[in-house]
Amino acid sequence: MTSGKWQATVRNRSGDRFSESFPLKAQARAWGIEMETQFARGTMRDPRAGEMAFREWHDRWWNARVVEPHTLRGDASSIKNHVLPYWAEWEMRAITRMDIQSWIRSLIEKGAGPAAIKRAYNLTSSIMRAAVDDDVIAVSPCRSIDLPPIAVKPPQWFTLDQAQSILDELPTAWKTMCLLGFYTGLRWGELSGLHCHRIDRRRSRLFVVEVNTKSGIKEYPKSSKSRREVPLPPHVLEALERHIHRLDRDALVFTTITKGRAGRRLDDGNWRRQTWWPAVDAACYFDNDGEQQPVPHYPPHSMRHTCASWLVQKGVSLYEVQHLLGHESFQTTQRYAHLQPDAHKAVLGAWQRLDSPLVIAA
Repeated sequence: MTSGKWQATVRNRSGDRFSESFPLKAQARAWGIEMETQFARGTMRDPRAGEMAFREWHDRWWNARVVEPHTLRGDASSIKNHVLPYWAEWEMRAITRMDIQSWIRSLIEKGAGPAAIKRAYNLTSSIMRAAVDDDVIAVSPCRSIDLPPIAVKPPQWFTLDQAQSILDELPTAWKTMCLLGFYTGLRWGELSGLHCHRIDRRRSRLFVVEVNTKSGIKEYPKSSKSRREVPLPPHVLEALERHIHRLDRDALVFTTITKGRAGRRLDDGNWRRQTWWPAVDAACYFDNDGEQQPVPHYPPHSMRHTCASWLVQKGVSLYEVQHLLGHESFQTTQRYAHLQPDAHKAVLGAWQRLDSPLVIAA
């Protein structure tokens, strides 16, 4: 070259040219041999691929995804609000781990919640992993990133008196559905997606297979562990039998009852608004002092928490509760550990064994 440097040029299998300049001829030859070897092995990444803008790669990644419609809606909102406004025009190869950490910091300063930040980060990490898999970039910048902690809220559950007062306020048609919810811990979509033929009357069991979603009845539940067998107490089975005795074998157990619209698949939002919240708002119970109190304003999902809480308090192991509820992770079930009868037995026993406990003079 006129500059005094040596240039090596190689072609990949597609015929694309790649050139690099070096001060020494030996360096240029070594680079050329190494590139040709990598091309022959199929391990060479196109160095120009990383020049692609983040938005362009995101669009390709998004169009290739295979996820549920409701997941797509939530992800689209997260990307629109938190991801693309920051990264859209960046070159993929230019994004570093520290850039990702700085982005997380900017989201915190803008007031985004920990859960929203985690979702946005997880989506960005997926985008970057896909870019690595497609040889757009060599390594993902989403490594060892500090995220704001998400506070774990204790489960919201009803006492027996509170649950009974809700049942008493429900219209007759929905008493059986909520009784089943309290005694099985089924998710709302599993309750409203239950079919008559999934109830085994002889063995007092039901099988969770279908689930009701915004896009219709799915023939598979939330996860592999969600597909499960659930035992039914005798009085719950009796209530179910009274409810379904006139229904077809393949019919949904619980459907709409509004005149002119009866027999349709339930909608979560409508059912809450028209059935659940009016019953909760009207329900009252008596506390330990004999005072009448309103029932806590908990959503339908609290029937699931209530089922788990009652079982744990009665000594059922957390592993059995995990299987009953179909939790994918045992950590999810551990939220109920503090309700175990012997949860603090060892600690209290240790204090009682102190030789000389602390006292306060009267």
